[in-house]
Amino acid sequence: MKRRAFLKKGVTQALYAAAGLILAWPVFSFVTYRKNRKKEIIFAPGEQASGVTFKEGVFLVKEKGTRRALSARCTHLGCTLRYDPVARRFRCPCHGSVFDLGGGRISGPARKNLKELPVKKKTGGERVVTLTT
Repeated sequence: MKRRAFLKKGVTQALYAAAGLILAWPVFSFVTYRKNRKKEIIFAPGEQASGVTFKEGVFLVKEKGTRRALSARCTHLGCTLRYDPVARRFRCPCHGSVFDLGGGRISGPARKNLKELPVKKKTGGERVVTLTT
């Protein structure tokens, strides 16, 4: 094959590949689209009495007079964490990641801290946590 024919064939194939990517982009973006859903979780005043309360994928932590909400999903692969009241730590039952009460990573394969969620106080003493899934 001569040089000119080789270059012409290469450019033609590159244009076909680019056109294929441009045509495939809408399909790819449709398949990978994921709508964010917001869910409000309400903690009644009676549920807030203990140090750590779990409800619907959220831990409500009462520490030093403040309350913070942490996602119960491990940042490694998304397993639901369990609270260890003796060690005062969150532990992943799947792969062994450990987090402190503030959501900070202590050990394990997880590389990120737990996600902190916004908490709003209502007039009746209820706490509302907004969880985005």
